Amino acid sequence: MVDIGESLVGAYMRQVRRCHTVAYNSRPPTGQGEIDVIGVAGHGDDRQVWVAEVATHLDGLLYGSGNADTVQKMASKVATARAYAAEVFPDADPIIELWAPNVPAPLMAALREVDVVVVGNEDFTRRVNELAALASASTRLSGDDAFRMLQLLTHLRGEGRPQFSSP
Repeated sequence: MVDIGESLVGAYMRQVRRCHTVAYNSRPPTGQGEIDVIGVAGHGDDRQVWVAEVATHLDGLLYGSGNADTVQKMASKVATARAYAAEVFPDADPIIELWAPNVPAPLMAALREVDVVVVGNEDFTRRVNELAALASASTRLSGDDAFRMLQLLTHLRGEGRPQFSSP
């Protein structure tokens, strides 16, 4: 089952990055772990691959009992993602990302040890707003549940409708 955060990231990959292929909850051949979202854009030498771990921990990203446990868990997830990408996309130079709406500053600094692009905090908000802006300009069905939800929210009429803007 695709979680709403994964759907949001997949919608970003499809709508903003123009990925022609978006896959959710892929299992590596080893059977250990799971890749939350994979996006592929372009072909041949122009192909780009993104592999994303999505953690929608609204009270702050945390695995285990503290930052050290969280960094260790993320390092393991990134290693799994890199191994998967190397096997499935051997000619690609994948971008490994961690998407999280709330990453405490000390953890953000600690995650620099892990070879991962952190799409967190303001960057997460900016990308959701970017996706919402696209949703507000479209009524076509896309197959992305999170994008459709943003379309609905941005096309509401009357008083009290949500406003999406830069942080």
